[in-house]
Amino acid sequence: MSMKTLTAGVLAATLSFTAVAPTTATADLSREDAIVGIATLLLFGAAIHNSRNNDPAPVRTNPRPSPQNDAWRVLPANCLTHATRRNGDQVRFFGQRCLNQSYRAVNRLPQACRVAFRTRAGQHRAGYTPQCLRNHGFRTNRH
Repeated sequence: MSMKTLTAGVLAATLSFTAVAPTTATADLSREDAIVGIATLLLFGAAIHNSRNNDPAPVRTNPRPSPQNDAWRVLPANCLTHATRRNGDQVRFFGQRCLNQSYRAVNRLPQACRVAFRTRAGQHRAGYTPQCLRNHGFRTNRH
């Protein structure tokens, strides 16, 4: 029998006897009645506290992803390339065309990591910066 069931039964019995018992309008409360009342309140408080502490721990609904669930975060290393911008700076990036051809989850890549620029030859290049992707939990399939 659980503590909640026992508490509910005691409460129901107390209320039913209180409603049936004849009462007189007296202001006197004997010492024994006061002790019984306080003890009853303490028992109810302890039962409520115990029922709250005995609740099972919440079940973790979001287990840690297994390596198979995380496989989409592995980028093909052959798509990592570099180019020179018009201003002469070297840029390392995962090429957009290569990713579209050899990586299934391109739509899951963070847009904050996207880069687009023109090379010295005037070509328009687009892709994703490796450091930003690494910061978002991506890695390459290079061992």
